[in-house]
Amino acid sequence: MTAPPALDLTALVRPAVHAISSYIPAKVEPGAERVIKLDMNESPYGPSPRTRAALAGFVATQRYPSFDAIELRQHVAPYLGVPVEQVSAGAGLDDVLNNLMTLLIDPGDEIVISEPTFGVYRALASLRGGVTVDVPLTPAPDFTLRPEAILAAIGPRTKLVVICDPNNPTGNPFDPAAVERVVANAPCLVAIDEAYAEFAGTTAIGLMARHDNVCVLRTMSKFAGLAGMRVGYGAFPPALMPLLWRVTPAFCNLSAASQAAAVASLADLDYLRREVVGRIVADRDALAAGLRSIPGVEPFPSVTNFILARLPVAGAGPVVARLAARGVHVRYFGNPALGLRDCLRVSIGTPAEHAVFLDELQAALAAKGIAA
Repeated sequence: MTAPPALDLTALVRPAVHAISSYIPAKVEPGAERVIKLDMNESPYGPSPRTRAALAGFVATQRYPSFDAIELRQHVAPYLGVPVEQVSAGAGLDDVLNNLMTLLIDPGDEIVISEPTFGVYRALASLRGGVTVDVPLTPAPDFTLRPEAILAAIGPRTKLVVICDPNNPTGNPFDPAAVERVVANAPCLVAIDEAYAEFAGTTAIGLMARHDNVCVLRTMSKFAGLAGMRVGYGAFPPALMPLLWRVTPAFCNLSAASQAAAVASLADLDYLRREVVGRIVADRDALAAGLRSIPGVEPFPSVTNFILARLPVAGAGPVVARLAARGVHVRYFGNPALGLRDCLRVSIGTPAEHAVFLDELQAALAAKGIAA
């Protein structure tokens, strides 16, 4: 009997999946003498006291959470200033974006983004056979939004415009008038990703009262220190909510413990604003000053919990690799299309971590023959 031919299981995978590049996080070597993670925009301070207490006392692991995450949504709604009926949630902001793409995007449909920006938008659209149209930001150091170019790029198959404000990885906010110009004239949904809004102290949520084609997306990962709990949410137009619920997984993909942590965080906002956001903003400004003190290093203005900095090198990859070898992990954006190959992005950590980072950065530049 002839053996059947070897089965190539990868041939069964959808072409859209083959075409997507995998995200490769910084590699932390086992047993490393030190690990300073300044690459993922995490909070260096962890959750609030009420959140710690809620998690320490959480024992109801045998029970399913509410099917529609109602308690969490009831706390999110007044925080955003919208009716609870307009709030949805998910396992991190990526999950909320995933639901939105499932709701809107068929093969051949288009989304409009402005790079450099958060890479997940393009990946999620591609998984559904969507086409991403890029209307780049203006070059550094301004990184401004181009509303007229965005509107001109919208075609008959455009379903969604995504604006990351404040923007990741550049760290800057956009002119509110430019954002509203897009919302007011786009014949499609406009999603505003406000993952870093708590650090900027601004929000576009007011646009929802004036326009019926805008949604605002948020996360508990950054300012609330819940990156490991995976809690994201968004406010959506009332017309979309019945259909959005059809594509939202049961329980909003949120564990009962994650929901309890998020509810406790929203009850501890005074602490988070004072002891976390306030400290991070002050430490961000101090780190920017430290970066400027290194000859040739140019930190760009930031209203987030990270700083994008230009280095006096053609490509920052070797510098970032040397930092990683020394246990200091930051982000590098090597795609030449983004125009950031001479830059690194550093998350705001503790002052002690910043001191190590600045020393190691100076040493790495000196090793390349750049005098400190």
